[in-house]
Amino acid sequence: MLSTVITTAASTSAASSAISMTIPIGLGVGGAIIAIFLIMLLASKELITASPMDSGWIRASLNALIIPLIVVFALEVVYRVLVII
Repeated sequence: MLSTVITTAASTSAASSAISMTIPIGLGVGGAIIAIFLIMLLASKELITASPMDSGWIRASLNALIIPLIVVFALEVVYRVLVII
Protein backbone atom coordinates (compact mmCIF):
# COMPACT_ATOMS: atom_id res chain seq x y z
CA MET A 1 0.00 0.00 0.00
CA LEU A 2 2.77 2.44 0.95
CA SER A 3 4.76 1.73 -2.21
CA THR A 4 1.67 2.43 -4.33
CA VAL A 5 1.20 5.81 -2.65
CA ILE A 6 4.86 6.75 -3.14
CA THR A 7 4.81 5.65 -6.79
CA THR A 8 1.61 7.61 -7.47
CA ALA A 9 2.97 10.71 -5.74
CA ALA A 10 6.23 10.52 -7.68
CA SER A 11 4.49 10.13 -11.04
CA THR A 12 2.08 12.98 -10.23
CA SER A 13 4.89 15.37 -9.29
CA ALA A 14 6.88 14.41 -12.38
CA ALA A 15 3.88 15.04 -14.62
CA SER A 16 3.12 18.41 -13.03
CA SER A 17 6.73 19.58 -13.34
CA ALA A 18 6.80 18.53 -17.01
CA ILE A 19 3.62 20.47 -17.70
CA SER A 20 4.84 23.61 -15.95
CA MET A 21 8.09 23.63 -17.95
CA THR A 22 6.27 23.65 -21.29
CA ILE A 23 3.79 26.45 -20.56
CA PRO A 24 5.11 29.84 -21.80
CA ILE A 25 4.28 32.37 -19.11
CA GLY A 26 4.68 36.06 -19.89
CA LEU A 27 6.17 35.73 -23.36
CA GLY A 28 3.60 38.08 -24.90
CA VAL A 29 4.65 40.97 -22.68
CA GLY A 30 8.31 40.58 -23.62
CA GLY A 31 7.49 40.54 -27.33
CA ALA A 32 5.44 43.73 -27.04
CA ILE A 33 8.21 45.51 -25.15
CA ILE A 34 10.77 44.43 -27.74
CA ALA A 35 8.54 45.64 -30.60
CA ILE A 36 7.87 49.02 -28.97
CA PHE A 37 11.54 49.59 -28.14
CA LEU A 38 12.57 48.57 -31.66
CA ILE A 39 10.06 50.98 -33.24
CA MET A 40 11.29 53.80 -30.99
CA LEU A 41 14.93 53.15 -31.90
CA LEU A 42 14.18 52.94 -35.63
CA ALA A 43 12.23 56.21 -35.48
CA SER A 44 15.06 57.86 -33.54
CA LYS A 45 17.58 56.70 -36.13
CA GLU A 46 15.49 58.18 -38.95
CA LEU A 47 15.09 61.49 -37.14
CA ILE A 48 18.77 61.75 -36.24
CA THR A 49 19.84 60.86 -39.78
CA ALA A 50 17.71 63.72 -41.15
CA SER A 51 18.90 66.26 -38.57
CA PRO A 52 21.97 68.48 -38.81
CA MET A 53 23.29 66.90 -35.57
CA ASP A 54 23.98 63.60 -37.39
CA SER A 55 27.25 61.85 -36.59
CA GLY A 56 28.73 58.47 -37.33
CA TRP A 57 29.12 57.68 -33.64
CA ILE A 58 25.39 58.12 -32.97
CA ARG A 59 24.43 56.00 -35.99
CA ALA A 60 26.86 53.26 -34.93
CA SER A 61 25.49 53.32 -31.38
CA LEU A 62 21.92 53.03 -32.61
CA ASN A 63 22.88 50.19 -34.95
CA ALA A 64 24.48 48.39 -31.99
CA LEU A 65 21.10 48.54 -30.24
CA ILE A 66 18.85 47.93 -33.24
CA ILE A 67 20.52 44.87 -34.77
CA PRO A 68 20.22 42.58 -31.70
CA LEU A 69 16.62 43.71 -31.19
CA ILE A 70 15.78 42.83 -34.80
CA VAL A 71 17.24 39.36 -34.23
CA VAL A 72 15.24 38.89 -31.02
CA PHE A 73 12.08 40.17 -32.71
CA ALA A 74 12.57 37.76 -35.62
CA LEU A 75 13.10 34.86 -33.21
CA GLU A 76 9.95 35.85 -31.32
CA VAL A 77 7.95 35.84 -34.55
CA VAL A 78 9.35 32.44 -35.55
CA TYR A 79 8.51 31.06 -32.10
CA ARG A 80 4.93 32.39 -32.29
CA VAL A 81 4.46 30.85 -35.76
CA LEU A 82 5.83 27.50 -34.59
CA VAL A 83 3.52 27.51 -31.55
CA ILE A 84 0.53 28.04 -33.84
CA ILE A 85 1.60 25.22 -36.19
